[in-house]
Amino acid sequence: MTAQRERFRLLFVDDVPANIRILVEMLRLEYDVIFTDNGPEALKLAAENPQPDLILLDIMMPRMDGYEVCRKLKENEATRAIPVMFITALVDEEDESMGLSLGAVDYIRKPFNMAIVKSRIKTHLDLKQHRDELLKKTEELTALNAQLAKEIQERKKTEAMVQEHLGYLQQLIKEHAFPSSSRNRSSDENTSG
Repeated sequence: MTAQRERFRLLFVDDVPANIRILVEMLRLEYDVIFTDNGPEALKLAAENPQPDLILLDIMMPRMDGYEVCRKLKENEATRAIPVMFITALVDEEDESMGLSLGAVDYIRKPFNMAIVKSRIKTHLDLKQHRDELLKKTEELTALNAQLAKEIQERKKTEAMVQEHLGYLQQLIKEHAFPSSSRNRSSDENTSG
């Protein structure tokens, strides 16, 4: 969740109007809820700004099933990080395994207990928020590290230039120190003799 938004945004995808109505009514007091009844529209809404923080996705839908929607979400760089929760009437363990293998973070079977759905939504939103904060900190540290590496390179260049000039000055001093010493000795000898 970004600083501009005060509430998490949920996208609910289901082709049964009664399911949409129930979930939207139960969740809209706590979250900004957008919804659609088909996969292609879900993909479009997921990519829009602001993006949803969590997608609640049915599996059995016409045109494009939930598995395909999830697959496309996870293939797209822009939507890959959005957590997906399947909410479906499919009860086989193979269906659940398939959904989780596609990258979903959870799988809830219908009919569902609203308290459990709310608890799992909260858990996954908290996890996403922490992951987003870690990603932001990592990006900040990476940028800082790059800046420090640049500064180190600049200081090494400056140090090399200083060493070069110091060597040059030492050479000049050495070349001019001995001849002036020998000149001083010869002028001393001339004056004493």
